[in-house]
Amino acid sequence: MKQLCLLRHAKSDWGDPAKDDFDRPLNARGAKAAEFMAGYIAACPYRPDTVLCSTAARARETCAPLSLRLGKDVPVIFRDELYHAMPDAMLDEIRQAPDTAQTLLVVAHNPGLVLLAMALAEDPDEETALRIAHGVPTGGFIVLEFDVKHWGDIAEGKGRSVFFGRPRDLMAENKS
Repeated sequence: MKQLCLLRHAKSDWGDPAKDDFDRPLNARGAKAAEFMAGYIAACPYRPDTVLCSTAARARETCAPLSLRLGKDVPVIFRDELYHAMPDAMLDEIRQAPDTAQTLLVVAHNPGLVLLAMALAEDPDEETALRIAHGVPTGGFIVLEFDVKHWGDIAEGKGRSVFFGRPRDLMAENKS
């Protein structure tokens, strides 16, 4: 059994229109959400043992607090190919992940992430699938499970969506 976690980068800063899209950092709200999601993911049942991350500034900044919480034993692999990747390109990167990883986290961008999640899910939990289909906000976290031994065997329509969380909802749950 393999678990694939997908994390959309947190909210980015649009304050400098001259800044290249690739170099846009997180804004204050995004930094707060990234910190919260790092704690949530590090403590949840879907804790990754390997991370693939886009090299865009906002993805790296989303990943940084998570990397600190996961520790040095969890490798973070930065991949240029994940920047604005569509599902096929993301799937190629996932299929190359080390088979020693049981739970793989991909930190990347929409629309590729949501399209990938929808393409991979075979019999998704209906409620989870509907929530994903309505959009994955910045900081959104999706988990799919696959009955495979090798990441190379991950294929469209072979996964099961088991979790979808938004920072806003998870923060509200944490306060209650």
